[in-house]
Amino acid sequence: MLDPNVLDSLPDALVALYAQAEQDILADMARRLAQYDYWIPAAEHQRQKLREMNVTQQEIIKQLSQLTGKSKDEIKQLMQQACDDALETDREYYRQHGTDVPTALSQEMKNILNAGYTSTGKLFKNLTKTTASAGQTQFVHALDRAWLEVQSGAFDYSTAIRSAVKELSRQGLHAVQYPSGRSDTLEVAVRRSVVTGINQTAAQMQLQLADELDSDLVETTAHAGARPSHVVWQGQVFSLSGKNPKYPDFRSATGYGTGAGLCGWNCRHSFFPYFEGAGHAYTSDQLRSYEDKSISYNGKMYTEYEASQMQRHNERQIRRWKREYAAMEAAGLNTTEAAVKLHSWRERQRDFLNQTGLKVQSARQENVGFGRSQASRATRRAKTVENKANRLYNLGNTEDNVAAYLKHKPVHDELEAHGIRFIRWISEKEVIVDVGKPKITSETKHAADNRTLKLDRANMTIEKAQSFVDNAKIVVYQPDRKNLKFLAEDGYAILNFDNVLVTAVPQRWRNKYNKYLEGLK
Repeated sequence: MLDPNVLDSLPDALVALYAQAEQDILADMARRLAQYDYWIPAAEHQRQKLREMNVTQQEIIKQLSQLTGKSKDEIKQLMQQACDDALETDREYYRQHGTDVPTALSQEMKNILNAGYTSTGKLFKNLTKTTASAGQTQFVHALDRAWLEVQSGAFDYSTAIRSAVKELSRQGLHAVQYPSGRSDTLEVAVRRSVVTGINQTAAQMQLQLADELDSDLVETTAHAGARPSHVVWQGQVFSLSGKNPKYPDFRSATGYGTGAGLCGWNCRHSFFPYFEGAGHAYTSDQLRSYEDKSISYNGKMYTEYEASQMQRHNERQIRRWKREYAAMEAAGLNTTEAAVKLHSWRERQRDFLNQTGLKVQSARQENVGFGRSQASRATRRAKTVENKANRLYNLGNTEDNVAAYLKHKPVHDELEAHGIRFIRWISEKEVIVDVGKPKITSETKHAADNRTLKLDRANMTIEKAQSFVDNAKIVVYQPDRKNLKFLAEDGYAILNFDNVLVTAVPQRWRNKYNKYLEGLK
């Protein structure tokens, strides 16, 4: 028998190694996306893309091949220890019921163990090939999309690259793609391969031992947080031969031998010998308690399975934003959003664990390559943004303030770059700002032409426009036009960032702005 909690933690070291490789590969992709020439014509883009595809594939193979030896040794050690533990536990059950148990492995068991080494080793070798192929496809799609966005003018260069890097980071590195369109990330594939390979090998050796000792009955292990389809048979007794009328057939009842059944994909259940008349390892009350909604979070009750799925979601989000932070940093792009989101999900996870009493599983939310220096920089950046957001917004809580700040960050960055103080938003097209009373340096042809072409603007000279600036009751920044609008009682003047007059318009003060006047002075 394998302890479900022990089996769950077995892949952690290997997953950490592959998470490091994934982060390095994504960072390399991000760097090359940032350095690509998006202004080359279509024919040249196709030629250059082929070269980039080859580089991507070779880099993935290089990174993952370096882990092949470590993986092989680690898997062999894990499988040997797990199988020894499972068999020793079963031997103890047999001894307690008067069965003489050989301590040495039979040749059949040795063959099973060697087959387990080989099979799981092949899975990891195949992962290198499938990941190289899937990762290459991901990179090419990101590159094509960014090139098309820049070429079409739909997005500027920086925005296109940032979008491509974000999408790669969100997805993670694909390792397996299915005909249905679903894909598994490298981390998921590694964890599943280790857990499934070890559990199936140990199970086959346990069944071989049962056969050698002519033992027919087994009891399945049980644990809280089991998937619903496994709850129906966990902690029950079954007949291996299917010939005992008192107990269900082991294979047909549990799905043993199938991916979705006992000891299948990511299954943490195992089994152990059962002897007629002996007590059960799990009471009915205990089995029912595993299904109870006993965990409280934010005023609602959840089963341990439901809560564990929520914890897994939080962990995935933490890893996702760590990947994005590292990729953005590698590409020389702004890491603010990733830092803030990472901090937010860490806080959410901390609160979730405090409320539910569940234990933190550090290995599931840590990226080995995300070192202390990066973590420290990300935390400082997140705190800076929180403080700034709380100064600029008053939406009731820090989370909403930060969300608003991130949404409007390009505008805030632009205002800061020009030394303009943000005051508040009126709408997505109007921001109240403080820019002082700048002196108009010159005027555009548009402003001069308006005095000739429009009768109501004949006297809208630079001097008149300056009076609007000097007597403005509110100054509004227009993000879509990159202009500053100085609103006075009898008209307004629009200046660009160089204090050049764009236009001046005679217009009575609009009362819609009255509610924004309070507190401006």
